Amino acid sequence: MKLLAMVALGMVTLAHAQQQAGASGGIAVAPVPQSSTAIPVPESAAPYSHSFRIRLLDGRNGSPIAGGHVKLWYDEPSGNGYILATNGRGVALMPAPIGEPVRILVRSDGAVDCRRAQRYGPPVGYNLADIAAKGIAAENTCGDAATRATPGELILFVRAERWYEKLNQNPRVDVP
Repeated sequence: MKLLAMVALGMVTLAHAQQQAGASGGIAVAPVPQSSTAIPVPESAAPYSHSFRIRLLDGRNGSPIAGGHVKLWYDEPSGNGYILATNGRGVALMPAPIGEPVRILVRSDGAVDCRRAQRYGPPVGYNLADIAAKGIAAENTCGDAATRATPGELILFVRAERWYEKLNQNPRVDVP
């Protein structure tokens, strides 16, 4: 049990270091190591042994967004969260969670989210068990592009900002 906790802590530390250094993905959640004295794992822990990924697609035509960014939180949108960059196929691996989260919250970073805007509502969360079992494709209000998610995958539709949408934005201030 101590070994598993040390491995999980090492993976979290590595994921945090990669995110701070601007690495292009995350790390996959490693499966529980098998041994002759293995402790039985309850079925509720099975979804967390998967590799979860987020696929970022253009909501207008369904093409993958290479080099896009997604902000991710586990359970609640507290702190800075994780900023994940997508690869050439529009896929970002989710970093290993701390503990056993129930849901994830995501939003696009640098593009317009194609989900229906909820001005005063709580942020939309996605159940990790549902993502692990069948995959989830988020709502797309930007166009007719649709695709089927595979188990372990969350599909998020976005589009580029239009020139007039950029006019009223405050410039970003990076605070060290």
